[in-house]
Amino acid sequence: MPRRKKGIVTLAFDDAYLDTYKHAIKYLDKLNIKSTIAVPASFIGKRFENRRLAGLEELKDNLKRGHEIASHTLTHPNLSRLSLKDKNEMISEIVESKKELEGLLHNKVNSFVFPYINKNQLGRGGLNLPYLLKARPYYKSARFTADSPYFNKIPVKNPYSIIGFAIMKKHSLSYLKKQVDYAEKKKCWLIMVFHLVGEKNTESFHRPKPYRFFMHIDVFRELIDYILSKDIMLLTQKDAVKNSS
Repeated sequence: MPRRKKGIVTLAFDDAYLDTYKHAIKYLDKLNIKSTIAVPASFIGKRFENRRLAGLEELKDNLKRGHEIASHTLTHPNLSRLSLKDKNEMISEIVESKKELEGLLHNKVNSFVFPYINKNQLGRGGLNLPYLLKARPYYKSARFTADSPYFNKIPVKNPYSIIGFAIMKKHSLSYLKKQVDYAEKKKCWLIMVFHLVGEKNTESFHRPKPYRFFMHIDVFRELIDYILSKDIMLLTQKDAVKNSS
């Protein structure tokens, strides 16, 4: 009887903040760990929500070191809201971001990541089918993001409806370790989605409070060390889809 596959953890970084590149991704490089970095193409090297994004040279460095660059639309809109106003523009955000990234990086972009937590994902019918259908012809997989842990089954039946778990500063290290334990035990796929990882937090762009999606670099390192102690695979979104299909 063939041995069951191991569980998978994907380390994903949405928005490609420069501080996250300097602190978290550089730390992963020392450990030869690959991640998936979701980039809103129009903001490369610019400021987005009052934080600077990694520039073209940093993204090329990530590719050289084996990280995956995923499309995160052109301008990070709420696609649900945008589609009500202009469906063509909504489609353009999905399609043109791929073209823009591939033109700048001279590298194939296989994965798409929908912006925002839950807003583009949930509805009476579950996952938002119209957006999935728009992404399917251009990408090999597409991910939504939820604000609670989600465990994708292995093998993946539909690579265009995978879901990641947005890590917030309210989540304790012990809580996050339990999610890793579950992925290992049940041999499923956990996508841990980080945004800002660094030495200090910033104020939220949307409310007069500290940014919810922040993790201190010391906590991040502890979490990575814990994941490495488990019998689990660390794969990019692209490689996880390939491995689990």
